[in-house]
Amino acid sequence: MTYYKAYGLSIRAQIPLPELSIGESTEKPDLKVVLTTISLPKLKKTNIHRRGVRADFGINEQGDLILHWQGVANFQAMGGHTLGVEPLVDDENIISLFTVSEALGLILFQRGLFLLHASSVQVGDEAWCFMGQPGAGKSTTAAAFIKAGSPLLSDDLTAIQFDDRGQPWIIPAYPQLKIWETTVHGLNYDSKNLAPVSEGVNKFSFQPKEGFQHDPLPLKRVFFLHKARNRPYMDGLSAASIPVELLKHFPLPLSLVQNDALKDHFSQSFLISRHAALWRKRRDKSFSALEDWVAQVNLNVMESREI
Repeated sequence: MTYYKAYGLSIRAQIPLPELSIGESTEKPDLKVVLTTISLPKLKKTNIHRRGVRADFGINEQGDLILHWQGVANFQAMGGHTLGVEPLVDDENIISLFTVSEALGLILFQRGLFLLHASSVQVGDEAWCFMGQPGAGKSTTAAAFIKAGSPLLSDDLTAIQFDDRGQPWIIPAYPQLKIWETTVHGLNYDSKNLAPVSEGVNKFSFQPKEGFQHDPLPLKRVFFLHKARNRPYMDGLSAASIPVELLKHFPLPLSLVQNDALKDHFSQSFLISRHAALWRKRRDKSFSALEDWVAQVNLNVMESREI
């Protein structure tokens, strides 16, 4: 039994989850990850893929959320406090990879957090979030900020909570950023500080575990990255388009966002738009151009602090 910490939760796990920060032993963890046998309800295909495997999703009679990854694992999220895992392969690294992604996301959803398929970093005293379709550059943009000194907050799965004033706060996930080999070379990352990951042969893991901060930060900037050359380099989103754009980047099965959950999504999306600036940004034409933009951002942050 090992104790971990992620997304503000104390976690007691019966399987190794090396991506997560080590936590303190406690008799009453927020989340228990347990090995179990899972009875599959009627399942439907999703648009979620990982390592070339498409996830199936269903809800059992008890209301538990079930994810089935054929040939990999089954997961059962129970009440936001217990995650059942049924491995279908012997590779612990692959099981951990699938556990700390969408499966853990089901638990966060049950706990009422606003979720995005996005990467986020700390810029100054703020949280900045990057999302986009595959290949738009969200992890590459996060990697450029991290190389320039910004701490990592989350990779792939970003969780947001709201305070009494409606201010959105990003809850840091765990110290791992997965980046493509082209990004490693393009941003001149030191390969000694990277490790291959099970997600793909051309991806590497950067794990800034020392000094990783778990305190929430206020969300102040959201960037929707794209590659369309016929659009402006940077333009703001209209208030009406924000809920739909954020819904496009919901990281779990869309069937979860119905009825009251859909109403909550729209109301919380407007809270985000009230407290954070949301921009569409075209992917920079080169790694050096991206680093120039990051340098200008950091210069602006420094100058604003001096005023």
